[in-house]
Amino acid sequence: MLDTLQTEVLRPPRRRINRLVILIAVLAVALIVGGLVTLKIVSSSDPGSFPQSSAIEDKYGVRFSRVAVVGDGGLITLTYVVLDSEKATRFQSDVQHPPELRSEERDGGTKRVSVMKQGHTLRAGQTYYLVYQNTKGALRHGEDATIRLGDLSLLHAPVL
Repeated sequence: MLDTLQTEVLRPPRRRINRLVILIAVLAVALIVGGLVTLKIVSSSDPGSFPQSSAIEDKYGVRFSRVAVVGDGGLITLTYVVLDSEKATRFQSDVQHPPELRSEERDGGTKRVSVMKQGHTLRAGQTYYLVYQNTKGALRHGEDATIRLGDLSLLHAPVL
Protein backbone atom coordinates (compact mmCIF):
# COMPACT_ATOMS: atom_id res chain seq x y z
CA MET A 1 0.00 0.00 0.00
CA LEU A 2 2.81 2.40 0.86
CA ASP A 3 4.54 1.67 -2.51
CA THR A 4 1.36 2.47 -4.42
CA LEU A 5 0.91 5.74 -2.54
CA GLN A 6 4.52 6.85 -3.19
CA THR A 7 4.22 6.04 -6.93
CA GLU A 8 1.05 8.14 -7.26
CA VAL A 9 2.60 11.11 -5.42
CA LEU A 10 5.75 11.10 -7.56
CA ARG A 11 3.92 10.80 -10.89
CA PRO A 12 2.78 14.21 -12.23
CA PRO A 13 -0.89 14.51 -13.17
CA ARG A 14 -1.55 13.65 -16.83
CA ARG A 15 -3.96 16.52 -17.39
CA ARG A 16 -1.34 19.15 -16.54
CA ILE A 17 1.18 17.63 -18.99
CA ASN A 18 -1.42 17.33 -21.78
CA ARG A 19 -2.46 20.97 -21.36
CA LEU A 20 1.15 22.10 -21.42
CA VAL A 21 1.89 20.14 -24.60
CA ILE A 22 -1.22 21.55 -26.29
CA LEU A 23 -0.31 25.11 -25.23
CA ILE A 24 3.24 24.74 -26.58
CA ALA A 25 1.95 23.27 -29.87
CA VAL A 26 -0.56 26.13 -30.32
CA LEU A 27 2.12 28.74 -29.65
CA ALA A 28 4.52 27.08 -32.10
CA VAL A 29 1.87 26.99 -34.83
CA ALA A 30 0.98 30.65 -34.16
CA LEU A 31 4.64 31.66 -34.46
CA ILE A 32 5.10 29.74 -37.70
CA VAL A 33 1.93 31.14 -39.27
CA GLY A 34 2.82 34.66 -38.11
CA GLY A 35 6.28 34.31 -39.63
CA LEU A 36 4.90 33.12 -42.95
CA VAL A 37 2.37 35.96 -43.09
CA THR A 38 5.12 38.48 -42.32
CA LEU A 39 7.34 37.04 -45.06
CA LYS A 40 4.48 37.29 -47.56
CA ILE A 41 3.93 40.95 -46.65
CA VAL A 42 7.64 41.81 -46.86
CA SER A 43 8.48 39.85 -50.00
CA SER A 44 6.23 41.05 -52.73
CA SER A 45 7.36 38.43 -55.21
CA ASP A 46 3.93 38.16 -56.78
CA PRO A 47 4.48 39.36 -60.37
CA GLY A 48 0.98 40.82 -60.47
CA SER A 49 1.77 43.16 -57.57
CA PHE A 50 4.22 45.37 -59.50
CA PRO A 51 2.54 48.10 -61.55
CA GLN A 52 3.02 48.28 -65.31
CA SER A 53 2.98 51.06 -67.88
CA SER A 54 2.13 50.24 -71.47
CA ALA A 55 3.38 53.71 -72.48
CA ILE A 56 6.86 53.04 -71.02
CA GLU A 57 6.88 49.55 -72.51
CA ASP A 58 5.97 50.88 -75.97
CA LYS A 59 8.44 53.76 -75.92
CA TYR A 60 11.45 52.17 -74.19
CA GLY A 61 10.98 48.44 -74.82
CA VAL A 62 11.30 47.49 -71.13
CA ARG A 63 8.95 46.43 -68.32
CA PHE A 64 10.10 47.38 -64.84
CA SER A 65 9.62 44.54 -62.40
CA ARG A 66 11.32 45.34 -59.10
CA VAL A 67 12.78 48.12 -56.96
CA ALA A 68 14.92 46.94 -54.04
CA VAL A 69 17.12 48.59 -51.46
CA VAL A 70 20.28 46.45 -51.23
CA GLY A 71 23.90 46.72 -50.13
CA ASP A 72 23.09 47.42 -46.48
CA GLY A 73 20.77 50.24 -47.59
CA GLY A 74 23.37 52.07 -49.67
CA LEU A 75 22.25 50.90 -53.11
CA ILE A 76 19.01 50.47 -55.03
CA THR A 77 18.43 48.02 -57.88
CA LEU A 78 15.82 48.69 -60.52
CA THR A 79 15.09 45.46 -62.37
CA TYR A 80 13.50 45.29 -65.80
CA VAL A 81 12.62 42.75 -68.48
CA VAL A 82 13.50 43.50 -72.10
CA LEU A 83 10.48 43.42 -74.40
CA ASP A 84 12.04 44.98 -77.53
CA SER A 85 15.84 44.59 -77.90
CA GLU A 86 16.34 47.61 -80.16
CA LYS A 87 14.38 50.05 -77.99
CA ALA A 88 15.88 48.64 -74.79
CA THR A 89 19.40 49.06 -76.14
CA ARG A 90 18.70 52.74 -76.83
CA PHE A 91 17.19 53.08 -73.35
CA GLN A 92 20.20 51.49 -71.68
CA SER A 93 22.73 53.47 -73.75
CA ASP A 94 21.22 56.83 -72.75
CA VAL A 95 23.37 57.29 -69.64
CA GLN A 96 22.59 61.04 -69.57
CA HIS A 97 18.87 60.41 -68.86
CA PRO A 98 18.47 57.49 -66.44
CA PRO A 99 15.10 56.76 -64.83
CA GLU A 100 14.58 58.79 -61.68
CA LEU A 101 13.31 57.04 -58.55
CA ARG A 102 11.15 59.16 -56.22
CA SER A 103 9.71 58.23 -52.85
CA GLU A 104 5.93 58.58 -52.64
CA GLU A 105 6.06 58.70 -48.84
CA ARG A 106 8.33 61.73 -48.37
CA ASP A 107 10.61 64.13 -50.20
CA GLY A 108 13.52 62.28 -51.66
CA GLY A 109 14.68 60.49 -54.71
CA THR A 110 17.70 59.59 -56.78
CA LYS A 111 18.90 59.38 -60.34
CA ARG A 112 22.51 58.71 -59.43
CA VAL A 113 23.07 55.52 -61.40
CA SER A 114 26.22 53.60 -60.52
CA VAL A 115 25.81 50.89 -63.15
CA MET A 116 23.67 51.45 -66.22
CA LYS A 117 25.31 50.25 -69.42
CA GLN A 118 26.03 46.57 -68.96
CA GLY A 119 28.12 46.21 -72.10
CA HIS A 120 26.29 43.55 -74.05
CA THR A 121 23.43 43.07 -76.43
CA LEU A 122 20.08 42.99 -74.71
CA ARG A 123 17.87 40.02 -75.51
CA ALA A 124 14.09 40.04 -75.38
CA GLY A 125 12.74 38.12 -72.41
CA GLN A 126 15.93 38.55 -70.37
CA THR A 127 16.03 40.42 -67.06
CA TYR A 128 18.55 43.21 -66.46
CA TYR A 129 19.01 45.85 -63.77
CA LEU A 130 20.27 49.31 -62.99
CA VAL A 131 22.16 50.08 -59.78
CA TYR A 132 21.61 53.41 -58.05
CA GLN A 133 23.27 55.09 -55.10
CA ASN A 134 20.71 55.41 -52.33
CA THR A 135 21.79 58.94 -51.53
CA LYS A 136 20.58 60.12 -48.10
CA GLY A 137 18.22 57.12 -47.88
CA ALA A 138 16.22 58.30 -50.88
CA LEU A 139 14.15 55.10 -50.81
CA ARG A 140 13.36 52.80 -47.90
CA HIS A 141 12.08 49.26 -47.60
CA GLY A 142 8.30 49.01 -47.51
CA GLU A 143 7.40 52.29 -49.17
CA ASP A 144 6.17 53.00 -52.68
CA ALA A 145 8.19 54.78 -55.33
CA THR A 146 7.53 56.49 -58.63
CA ILE A 147 9.79 55.68 -61.57
CA ARG A 148 10.10 58.72 -63.86
CA LEU A 149 11.45 58.18 -67.35
CA GLY A 150 11.36 61.25 -69.57
CA ASP A 151 7.80 62.55 -69.55
CA LEU A 152 6.38 59.20 -68.37
CA SER A 153 5.90 57.91 -64.83
CA LEU A 154 5.20 54.53 -63.28
CA LEU A 155 3.45 55.05 -59.94
CA HIS A 156 3.19 52.94 -56.79
CA ALA A 157 6.18 50.64 -57.33
CA PRO A 158 6.74 48.73 -54.07
CA VAL A 159 10.24 49.06 -52.66
CA LEU A 160 11.60 45.80 -51.27
